[in-house]
Amino acid sequence: MKTNKLPQEIYKASIDFGLLSSNQKYISKKITDGVSSDIWYVKTTNKHYCIKRALPKLTVKEDWYAPIDRNNYEAKYFTHCQVVQPYSFPKILGHDSKNFILAMQWFDNKKFTVWKKKLLEKSVSLKDGKRIGKLLSLVHKSFYKKKKYEKIFLNDKTFYDIRIEPYLIFTSKFYPEFYESYKKTINFLTKNKSTVIHGDFSPKNILLGKNYPVILDAETACWGNPAFDLAFFNNHIILKSIFNRKVFKSYLNLSDYFLKTYLANFTIVNNSNFISKFIILQALLILARVDGKSPVEYFKKKHKALARTLAKNLLVNKPKNLNNFYQEWEKVVKT
Repeated sequence: MKTNKLPQEIYKASIDFGLLSSNQKYISKKITDGVSSDIWYVKTTNKHYCIKRALPKLTVKEDWYAPIDRNNYEAKYFTHCQVVQPYSFPKILGHDSKNFILAMQWFDNKKFTVWKKKLLEKSVSLKDGKRIGKLLSLVHKSFYKKKKYEKIFLNDKTFYDIRIEPYLIFTSKFYPEFYESYKKTINFLTKNKSTVIHGDFSPKNILLGKNYPVILDAETACWGNPAFDLAFFNNHIILKSIFNRKVFKSYLNLSDYFLKTYLANFTIVNNSNFISKFIILQALLILARVDGKSPVEYFKKKHKALARTLAKNLLVNKPKNLNNFYQEWEKVVKT
């Protein structure tokens, strides 16, 4: 790590937040994970923190733009979720809602591990699946159909620009044969909103600690459909099972623990209609990570082919329950 000058706006915000004083020495490092924000780690003699500002254009190959006020919703998400589960969300250390700069608690990488890293290395714990399933269900249940939060989290423009357009509308151009599935799923997500969702609930945004997980990066938080968080997260488990096919069964079991724990704790969505729509959404999200604006960085040609086959099988066969869903999944990845 090297001493480096922070960008002027971020440096000024750090002073305004009381995290730095003028002429104080500090060490900083630009965090390059992710594509949506300018993120920095800052360390002084007595504190360390993370500070970020949203980028208008995401750093991917395709043209992908999003509102820069989205970290205002991230601040709201962490603030309200801390009431639900205090240790699993970072504390807000400073927030400039006009310049869209947010400072947060930093978690020591000696005590916390990014879950994506563990999963890619074939380190799969079913206990983690249960913990995350329970936490997500607790958050969704806490805000479910509470009008007060619907008003606070009206962030439809960001959700459209970061999720609906790049994942579904853009990708649908490559799959005209599934036009109806795309149309119905977009309608399901945008017309059937009932709780606060994270919008980017994935292993890359989850830290695993000894006693509890921590959820990060909630710029896409909004009033939405809980099926999105569920399918978005499970999509990453599916992708890892395709990448590490020799141990695919461990990923299937992880998914099973995650989904069943979630549904057991948030019983109001545990019905055949919700599950069938979740499975179609799941298939479309698989295609999005192959042919959308945010393709999986570790996939090769053979992995992409398997992912497309699985997604198409799900869209054609339309499994009605989770057991059939897992059968379709296993049938493809074990071949």
